[in-house]
Amino acid sequence: VSEPSSQIPAESTGASVADPSPEKSSVSTTTILAVVVALLAGYLIANNLNGKKDDTQRDLYSAQAKLASRTAAINAERARQGLPPIEGVGQDSPEQIASRLTKDAATLANLSDRFRSLLSEKEAAIAEKNNSLLTAETARQSLTSQLAKLQNQLDKVLTDGASTDDIRRQLDEARNDLATLQAKLAEYSSRPTAEEMALAKARIAELETQSEALKATPPPTANPKLFAENPADIHPDAQALFRALSELENKADLEMASAYNHFPSQYGATKLREISFPADSAQLNPSDKLALGDALAKLPEGAIILVVGYVSGTGDANANRRLSSDRATEVAANIDMAKPGNQAVQAVFLGQTKRFSSSIAERNQVCEVWQIDPKK
Repeated sequence: VSEPSSQIPAESTGASVADPSPEKSSVSTTTILAVVVALLAGYLIANNLNGKKDDTQRDLYSAQAKLASRTAAINAERARQGLPPIEGVGQDSPEQIASRLTKDAATLANLSDRFRSLLSEKEAAIAEKNNSLLTAETARQSLTSQLAKLQNQLDKVLTDGASTDDIRRQLDEARNDLATLQAKLAEYSSRPTAEEMALAKARIAELETQSEALKATPPPTANPKLFAENPADIHPDAQALFRALSELENKADLEMASAYNHFPSQYGATKLREISFPADSAQLNPSDKLALGDALAKLPEGAIILVVGYVSGTGDANANRRLSSDRATEVAANIDMAKPGNQAVQAVFLGQTKRFSSSIAERNQVCEVWQIDPKK
């Protein structure tokens, strides 16, 4: 914008005033126009940004309103179902949501590790239960086998008892017949015929032969006492082995090993098993019972089983003797139940010993199980 120049008469000023130059006027106009354009552009940009910000806020408000409406509808439905309302939806910032999600992920990871640990523990417990079931099944099968053997032995004993009763009945009948014939012979002795005498004598001779045969029939062998209180009570076929074992006390290990190697040929004795006991205990554990059952499976008929009890030299001698006797009797009782046939079983206490270990007393708390074959 240019202002019109005023003309002053030369007469009043005394000099002439020149007009502004054309170059200076053009520069001022251009500068003013540039400033105006810049201000206008800034105004338009500011208005545009404010418009976008308003649009974004309007969209955010609209989304929040929709979320609030949807949340209210869901909470109303949950209230009808008796469930607690959902709280805090849409109130957290993105940073809070991200932090909560991170914590939830860590919690889930910890729970996953805990569940895996619990699963491993459960699997180990299941494996242990399976092993226990297998052990119980093995013990059940062994007990079933022993029960069948005992039933067979009972049947045999009942049969033997019936046979003994039958023999006695026949003997009584023979005696009665003999007495009757003798009475008849005495009755007819005053007037017998030669034929009658011959028949009577033949019958008497026959009955006497039967009577002698029945008398010669040995009764069933009585089993020895399960525990021999004294060496004299030991089965006769086992006494030699007991004396030999007694003489090995305080002998060197090499000498004992040599003696054990000669026992089969000298006494027909074979060591079946050596059973150790914990301190102050006379109970057999299940594994020893199963091992005894296996060792007795092929036991020959008529064999003798001698259980020899030892005890360490520590403690009271009388108490040790009672404890070792109880252990030997326990082993013998289990063998007597599990034996496959007609075998004699006996237990005996030998005494305090260090033959199994001179430094560790517990190793002398054992019972030896010997099989003796009288035929050897």
